[in-house]
Amino acid sequence: MKKSVQENINCIVKDVANEIMQKYYQGKYYSIGQLRNCKAEVLAFEDYYVLRSYNTIVAAVSRNSGNVYDFLRLVYGYTATSAQHIAKFKNDYARNAVCNHVYRDI
Repeated sequence: MKKSVQENINCIVKDVANEIMQKYYQGKYYSIGQLRNCKAEVLAFEDYYVLRSYNTIVAAVSRNSGNVYDFLRLVYGYTATSAQHIAKFKNDYARNAVCNHVYRDI
């Protein structure tokens, strides 16, 4: 992938992450519950389903477009366990994902 393409994806993911974090701190969500048997929780916002893994918001699925936004590497770095949580979250909430946006360091 070209560097410029990944830069554009990173900008999109950052914007979504910032929007979600603002709503999160304002308490504009409710808990759907635990993700399978994981130490992860799914939250519902007006426009997104959001994954909180080990108390860190790491991914979101747009309820309107079906787009997936993975910002684990942006907010925490990479962990195998949280990456597995994201894979399960995508399987459960975004089976027909139109587009998968993953933040990556460049």
